[in-house]
Amino acid sequence: MSAASEEKKSSVPSSHVTLKVNTQRGYCFVLIKKDVELRLLMEAVSFEVGVEMSTLRFLYDGKRIRAHQTPNELELEDDFVIDALSIQGGGDGAAHRH
Repeated sequence: MSAASEEKKSSVPSSHVTLKVNTQRGYCFVLIKKDVELRLLMEAVSFEVGVEMSTLRFLYDGKRIRAHQTPNELELEDDFVIDALSIQGGGDGAAHRH
């Protein structure tokens, strides 16, 4: 590990975690307290992407993250990746009716 990344890691308080969020627009990094609801991360990412929070699904390791969960609860560590996926609207099946 380089000296610069060691310095970056040591400048983040142990009460916080830096998470990498993968969106359709690329990656963003979010610094959040380990005992704070991930709702704050979800709101920040939604704002950054420019969509309503309700139109995104947040996943870690293929499992959906709920807004009330915390990084501690999910045992998230620095640089873990969270996926923010747009909800795909489904049709009502009208095209397949006979």
